[in-house]
Amino acid sequence: MNKEEILKKAQTENNDEMEIQIRDKSMKWTYLSMVIAAGAFSFIRDMQGYPMMDLAATVSFSAAVGNFYRYVKCKDKTALIFAIVTFIIFAVSTIRFIMGH
Repeated sequence: MNKEEILKKAQTENNDEMEIQIRDKSMKWTYLSMVIAAGAFSFIRDMQGYPMMDLAATVSFSAAVGNFYRYVKCKDKTALIFAIVTFIIFAVSTIRFIMGH
């Protein structure tokens, strides 16, 4: 390989890494905005006397899956703890939703 080929390959790899970082950050912002919006809607629904457990179940399930995926890929025990906690919140919220709360 000559210098130009090595440089071109390195630039391609850097672009791939940049795309991965951008995709990861966009998912982070998507996830954060979903949680904020669901929290606001849950608060409004609760204040009006409407059940809000469906939103809590949806957001907590999404958070559990995301954290479990992070644990599987990175072996981050904090992510596993968050996955377990948010899955428990999902289960409780789902049961309460089915019961009509």
